[in-house]
Amino acid sequence: MEQTLLYQALNKSKVENEIIGIWQYGDDNGFLSGYVIDFNDHLVMFQHYTKYGKIDGIIILQLSGIQSIDINDDYSKAMECLIEYSAILDKTPDFIPSLNSTESWNFELINQLAKNSKVLVSLEINGGYFSGYIKEVTNNDFAMNCVGKMGEDEGIVIYRIDDVSEYKLHDWDDRKKDLLFKWRKASL
Repeated sequence: MEQTLLYQALNKSKVENEIIGIWQYGDDNGFLSGYVIDFNDHLVMFQHYTKYGKIDGIIILQLSGIQSIDINDDYSKAMECLIEYSAILDKTPDFIPSLNSTESWNFELINQLAKNSKVLVSLEINGGYFSGYIKEVTNNDFAMNCVGKMGEDEGIVIYRIDDVSEYKLHDWDDRKKDLLFKWRKASL
C-alpha cells in the first residue's frame, strides 16, 4: 500500500491505539469512533466504541468506503477520556432529591440542586433540554452553569423556575457530560 496520508493515519491508529473517527460514503448515521486493529489494501478492522466509551464490537469495512478520517480532534480526545474513565460512568451518583407536594415544589427541587451544586441535571425548559449545574437560586429564578453535549462549559444562564417542566438526573448522557466537564476543567 502506498504511503498516503490515509495509510499513515490508519497505521498510527493501529500502532498507538490512537482513537480516530471514520466517516463512510453514504452513511448518514454519523461516524465510527475507535482505533484500527489491522488493515490491508482492501479492508480495515476497527475496534468500535459507543459514545460512552464502552467497547462496541469489531467492525470490518472496505477501505474504499472511507470518505474521511478525523484525527486528533476534540471528539477523539474526549473519547480517549471516556474510554479511560468509562468505569466512572457505571456508578450512579448518591444524590436523590426529596419530593414535596406543595405549590412551591419546583422551587424546592431547584433549591436542593443548588445546595448540591456538583450534581449535573438536565432540565426541560419551554420544550428544550438544558444541562448543567445549578449555582444560585431565588424565589423566581436560578442561575445554571450550562454544559454542552461533550462537556463544554457554555457559561452561566439565568432561567425562570416556572419554566421548568421536567428534571433528569444521573442518566448516561448526564454522567458523560459531567465526566467530560470535569476532564476539561482538569478536576478528575
